[in-house]
Amino acid sequence: MEKKTIGRFISALRKANGMTQKELGEKLFVSDKTVSRWERDECTPELSLIPAIAEIFGITTDELLRGERNNPDREVDASEDMASKQNAKSDKQFKLMLHSRKKKFTNLSFISIGLIIVGLIVAMICNLGFSEGLLGFCLASVFFVAATICQICFTVSFRLLVDEEEAERAEEIKKANTDMVLSSVKIFFGILLTFAFCLPIALLPYNSHYGLVFESWILFGMLSAIVALLIGFCVYKVSVLKMLISKKIVWLDEQVVVKANADAKLINKLCIIFASVFAVIMLATYIITSSVSESTFIERKRFDDPDKFIAYMQSEYDAWYEEGYSDSPAPPHNELGYPNRKWAEIDGKQYYYNPILYESIHILKHENGEWEIVVTTDEADQNGQVMYAVLNIGLLSLHFINLAVCIFWYLVGMRKRKV
Repeated sequence: MEKKTIGRFISALRKANGMTQKELGEKLFVSDKTVSRWERDECTPELSLIPAIAEIFGITTDELLRGERNNPDREVDASEDMASKQNAKSDKQFKLMLHSRKKKFTNLSFISIGLIIVGLIVAMICNLGFSEGLLGFCLASVFFVAATICQICFTVSFRLLVDEEEAERAEEIKKANTDMVLSSVKIFFGILLTFAFCLPIALLPYNSHYGLVFESWILFGMLSAIVALLIGFCVYKVSVLKMLISKKIVWLDEQVVVKANADAKLINKLCIIFASVFAVIMLATYIITSSVSESTFIERKRFDDPDKFIAYMQSEYDAWYEEGYSDSPAPPHNELGYPNRKWAEIDGKQYYYNPILYESIHILKHENGEWEIVVTTDEADQNGQVMYAVLNIGLLSLHFINLAVCIFWYLVGMRKRKV
């Protein structure tokens, strides 16, 4: 026969009255852990609390100390029936309460989303309407900070404490808390991406009181948001999610936790590889750009004889003229009818040339009588700029290739774990 104890009797009475350990503890000004210890018979209530406990459950102190009612058979049946009804009612009330809290949390979360949208609209009005990019970013940041604070407050306020007495109910509470926290994480990512999208209007303009045009904002804003997403995702997977699990802020299945740990290890490894390759590329970029400039790719014509220079300049003009005006009759030699013809003199000799064909012409005669003539055509200058731009694009592409390889590696690792 099961031994009757004060702890078991208190547990039966509490459940029959639909009370939790926390609620009983609050009535007696003790912690729920103390009540749990009573019910597990690890200790007994203090004598000063016996009358208060008896009054709460409507029994005598003698019945409480003996651990049973005066008429056990009748009272036990009634107690079991009452306990069954109270448990059913309590479960229904708990589910309604849980649903209500979830709904309120979801509705209040729209306040945070609204603040994000308002901040973006304010940034757009200041930047595009008044050309005040920096002002727009600062005002938008105020809304983003407000959205962050609001969402943190909503999450903390609606988070339920886990009751250790009933495993089934505790699991529901854990799941509800996890859903709320993960929903807040998504909103925090939205705040981060919107903040990153607005960041270029404050950093890129040469004048802080002049914003970006719409096309430039979209381009640089999207690039900034993508970078923020990748960094935020890595930080979340490597440290934040692990902290949420270890602090028991979220509860995940064991398989999900194992997968999350594997993801964190893989991302940490890929971040180290990406950072190492990035540093090597940046070092190579610095070395290359220090020794190479646009002028390196510009092909220049050099002359040390004025006659050769004159022959080159006039032949270039004639070739240009023949290419564009060969079908029209040639005007007289010295008349102004020749298009874009300009006359100049070197070493006492006159020559003609087309100034629009050249980016620069440098003529220098040294003291020893030697000539140094350097001609840079407009076509050669443009080709040099193109080649230099191609070089920079190639170096930049190495970073994108590095990033793409790391992302592909991560996706392959995820697929292997699913298989």
